[in-house]
Amino acid sequence: MSSNPFKKLTNLTNELAKERNRAAAERTLTSWIQNCLSLIGFGIAFDRIFSALHQAFPDNSTVINARWTHIIGLSVIALGIFLLIIAIFIYLVAVQSLKRNDYLYRPIRSYNLMTITVGSIILFGLVSLIAVFIVIAWG
Repeated sequence: MSSNPFKKLTNLTNELAKERNRAAAERTLTSWIQNCLSLIGFGIAFDRIFSALHQAFPDNSTVINARWTHIIGLSVIALGIFLLIIAIFIYLVAVQSLKRNDYLYRPIRSYNLMTITVGSIILFGLVSLIAVFIVIAWG
């Protein structure tokens, strides 16, 4: 009838570690949400500012016309939504792995996510830069 006192401590320690990991995942998700909302807000502001300038000065030929400002603004909004979906997916995977009784730390290949994120931002920047240069060349 001797029960092992270390088994309860180990389970308690494991549960506290899981709780810390869950809280860290929530903080990370909150940070991603903040950054994605900033991107979405920037896309909306970019579109609205250039639309207001175009309406205020209709005779002035701007370098970037209204069509391209809509495309760039919507692209930034889409990038923010895309990154938000990825962040939510990673959060759900992390929380699901913490719910398992036989939890074993398996690192998510974060460098793959970072490569996708940085690659998406660089690709968006290059497309925007090429779009601006095309508009300048045609204008």
